Amino acid sequence: MSQLEIIGHRSSHYTRQVRLLAHELGVEYALRPIHDLMSEDPAVFAGNPALKLPALRRGDTVVWGSLNACRWLARQADDGVARVFWPEQAGTALAMNAHEVLAHAMAAQVEVVFHEIVSQRPPDPASRKRRTSLVQCLAWLDRHWDDIRAELPPARIAIFDLGLFCLLEHLPFRNPIDLSSMPRLTAFAGGFATRPSAQATPYRFDAPPPDLPTRA
Repeated sequence: MSQLEIIGHRSSHYTRQVRLLAHELGVEYALRPIHDLMSEDPAVFAGNPALKLPALRRGDTVVWGSLNACRWLARQADDGVARVFWPEQAGTALAMNAHEVLAHAMAAQVEVVFHEIVSQRPPDPASRKRRTSLVQCLAWLDRHWDDIRAELPPARIAIFDLGLFCLLEHLPFRNPIDLSSMPRLTAFAGGFATRPSAQATPYRFDAPPPDLPTRA
């Protein structure tokens, strides 16, 4: 069987979510870094016309996006799909809303980082709203934490937990936010950080190859 590849970036919380699941399920993979995140060539992003990461590839099969990659990856492990708690299995309005809020917060984090840190653009009404929505989503998750936890089966690997941990650790790495008023989230992140999967996938920047053109 051909080797499974995760195509992404070690500094990406979406890429890390897929890598975490691979480690949790014991699925071996190779990481193929995307070095030019500003490229407009779909080939750089494993053919994804949206120019987004990550992707997962095995042989001639490629799937785009972190959740699709997680689904495909789970199929590679014994009982992998059944061992994971998927977003669509949320059975109450609160659990559904928690997954929606997390998905928005992860996307908002990318937008804030690209606007304020990568592009170094000054704040505007749209960027201020994104940052406000990110902080408010985190506060909402912290406020409803106990009830959210009651909805997640402890014996299964929750995609929610993987994404939330990736987001919370991405904040100090790329977009520091004061989480001192959110003790439940910080306690969760501290506990999850002790897992072998978390320790095997720390954030860092992938060194570009020497022949990569420098953008002005």
